[in-house]
Amino acid sequence: MKVSDFIAEFIAQQGIRHVYVVQGGAAAHLIDSVALHPSLQHVCPQHEQAAAMAADAYSRIGPGIAAAIGTSGPGMTNMITGICSSFYDSIPVLFITGQVSTFRLTRDTKVRQLGFQEAPASDIARPIVKYTVLIDDPKRIRYELEKAVYIAKSGRPGPVLVDVCDDVQREEIDPEAIASFSPPDDPALDDSSLQPSAKRVLQLLKEAQRPVIVYGAGVLLSQGEDEARALADALQIPIGLTWATKQLFNGDDPRVIGTFGINGTRRGNFAIQNADLVVSIGSRLDTHATGTPVNTFARGARKIIVDIDAAELEKFPHQDMEVEEAICTDARTFLHALIAELPASQNQPAPEWIDRIAEWKHTYPDCPPEFYAQKGTVNPYVFFEMLSEELTDDDIVVLDTGASIVQFFQVFRPKIGQKLISAFNYTPMGYAVPASLGAAQAAPGRRVVCITGDGGFQLNSQELSTIVHHNLPVKVIVMNNHGYGIIQQTQDDWLGSRHWGSRVEGGLPDSDEMKVAGAYGLPVRNFENHDSLQRELRSFLNAPGPIFGNVEVDPEQRLFPMLKAGRPIEDAQPLLDRNEFRMNMIVEPLDVSQNI
Repeated sequence: MKVSDFIAEFIAQQGIRHVYVVQGGAAAHLIDSVALHPSLQHVCPQHEQAAAMAADAYSRIGPGIAAAIGTSGPGMTNMITGICSSFYDSIPVLFITGQVSTFRLTRDTKVRQLGFQEAPASDIARPIVKYTVLIDDPKRIRYELEKAVYIAKSGRPGPVLVDVCDDVQREEIDPEAIASFSPPDDPALDDSSLQPSAKRVLQLLKEAQRPVIVYGAGVLLSQGEDEARALADALQIPIGLTWATKQLFNGDDPRVIGTFGINGTRRGNFAIQNADLVVSIGSRLDTHATGTPVNTFARGARKIIVDIDAAELEKFPHQDMEVEEAICTDARTFLHALIAELPASQNQPAPEWIDRIAEWKHTYPDCPPEFYAQKGTVNPYVFFEMLSEELTDDDIVVLDTGASIVQFFQVFRPKIGQKLISAFNYTPMGYAVPASLGAAQAAPGRRVVCITGDGGFQLNSQELSTIVHHNLPVKVIVMNNHGYGIIQQTQDDWLGSRHWGSRVEGGLPDSDEMKVAGAYGLPVRNFENHDSLQRELRSFLNAPGPIFGNVEVDPEQRLFPMLKAGRPIEDAQPLLDRNEFRMNMIVEPLDVSQNI
């Protein structure tokens, strides 16, 4: 059996149906074998970055791992941004790259490059993958592939990279006669060992007057969605959701406090910052969630943090944040332990706390009514609120970075069953379009709504051709403010509104995205104002096949609210009157918040 054929068969055995490939000399045998395999379909994005991002999204939707193949040198380095997206969000992907033949490897010759298009793929990738290896011996291929996939899916998941020399790909092997990998015995995750911690957490929740439970991406990665909802039903405690877990509950669920963090809602931040107990399960509580300094986060609360990665738990003392208890286990296992220890009758949280959260929701709506009165352009908060009304519980939404993802998560009301995906922690511009390709192929028949900005769209717009080629039901929406709005807001705060590189007047080209989409063969719609917006949006979403929508956003539109560095997350811009602000604070405000 040829090594490249063995690799294709191995990929198929993982349950993968689509492999994202960009052709090149050092990958030709790999891709030929994939294309000839009866259970695999090779998909040809126009850029290796896009191939990596499509595979990333494919894994997020299922079957739980994906594969992408690129060639040596620039082919591999082009994949790096997509690899980082998987690494920082703990997404298992098998990246396979071709490498120059063994006799052309630089090795220890001390020259910069020996083989044409040679680059040290494993050395480059090592900091951003869980495991990487160079295959220069055909007899190692089975062992290393099995080891790589085991590592990718075990513990805290993540991507792996296997770099295979061109001449090795062409070698003949007997798969049964070469070494295989035997996974180590994993210590059984035993709920009983977590019993003391579970009992303590439930006791603290019983005693707390203002508790909040935070659910992070670890709940999804551990497949603990049902357990998370069951615990919420039993406790009826307010729930804080990170972007990755907003899909866990219906958008109108009164227990959900709203998004929190530097781009959170007022109601969400007032709730988390006034809590007296925060139990975080499966969230690493990064600085996007906590603000900085980190010790200003939920500073009046005792904090219990559950994470599978010990390093994530060990960072908090270095950030001067006091943690009551750090529990190192996966989210689903701890949820099981909590549910097992639930008493027959658990105290409900104080009604005053529930009422206060409801009051914040009423006083500070995510999309204020006056936004609907906007003329001449489309208010993104209005657009995303309408979008949430029109989508079904079977839809997939794929998001890019920039202002659009913030505005979306501030106001969108999900339905249980929907999938909301993005490269949440790395957030590269250009992710959404190729990721929509991967999502649509991972979930055939489901509608995919792609949300990007005019800036992000330009980075991977070429993948519209791939979407059209496969006639996928992807509805591409560009929120077009003709610039980089979130960067402009930073420049407004710190650089005297000098918008260099972020708008046309600052040197940024302004392309016609509708002409670009039309050139790739997509039908095009333009949303210019609120007149008949909901009816036009419904028509757009229900159009057959792929379609492109341009949403004209006021270039002066800003995030609402938005934290300015130096203030705690409850004190976002536009700053509230100080008397109003103090009335919303149960916990003592910081000195920086005493005055505007």
